[in-house]
Amino acid sequence: MNVGFIGTGTMGAPMLANLVKKGHAVIAYDVVPAALQTAVAAGAKAATSAADAAKRSELVITMLPSSSNVEAVYLGAGGVLEGAAAGRLCVDMSTIDPSVSRRVAAALAARDVRFLDAPVSGGVPRATDGTLAIMVGGDARDVEEARPVLACLGANIIHVGPTGSGEVAKICNNLIAGVAAVAVSEAFRIAEGFGVDPKTLTDVISKSSGNTWVMEHMHPVPGMVAKAPANRDYAPGFMTDLMTKDLGLAVSAARDLRVPVFVAPAAQQVLRLASSHGLGRKDFSVVYRFLTPSSSQAPV
Repeated sequence: MNVGFIGTGTMGAPMLANLVKKGHAVIAYDVVPAALQTAVAAGAKAATSAADAAKRSELVITMLPSSSNVEAVYLGAGGVLEGAAAGRLCVDMSTIDPSVSRRVAAALAARDVRFLDAPVSGGVPRATDGTLAIMVGGDARDVEEARPVLACLGANIIHVGPTGSGEVAKICNNLIAGVAAVAVSEAFRIAEGFGVDPKTLTDVISKSSGNTWVMEHMHPVPGMVAKAPANRDYAPGFMTDLMTKDLGLAVSAARDLRVPVFVAPAAQQVLRLASSHGLGRKDFSVVYRFLTPSSSQAPV
């Protein structure tokens, strides 16, 4: 299948590479020339715009940083809507505000272009392995049409519900992951202050009620988990800036729904402070480093 892939950055590049490996012809576009060059090096053909990628493809995938990027790429000048033929299926795999997904979907539907929101979980390692979790919102028939292509990118494809539901599931998941990363980091800093060996504490928590996916797979203390970002100077993974954004989406959604939330805003502030101290492009488990009492990056 000819797949238009728009947004070939940190996550998009390995996802695109998996589509090429699985035999799909990929037409790539990115506003950053270096990112587009990486896509071409992986076997994709370069498009001159999002509209060009949409016009030359049978299915469009977007993987973009923010809600405003998604709106611009789909509805702006030179965007997907300018190039997509009637009946074309578009799959946005970005993590954005659910209301934006619905707004974009409505604008496309007015021109008989179909839309799924399909954000992912798993970060760069699972994007590279093709084992992402993909949570999809949209029409069930469209989900089934997209499933063979999505299966090249993820091991778990879950239809959550109507348009926007995938985004809701993603921001709820990342609320938990972001809060857990801060909590695990704080716990290990407290233990360190008392002189408790982090390996021993890890063993205790892994067999107790405090065990979390974050600790098992991306332990913030270097040397505890072999594949954790902490062992690679906190190379993402999933960047602190992006987790800060996603917690912001969750907090905003809660405010709009008048749902009281207390822990998510606190975790968001910790991550935001870490970003402001130059750690935004590090994996979000770097909050452990930020919380180092003697570090110049820690709050005073």
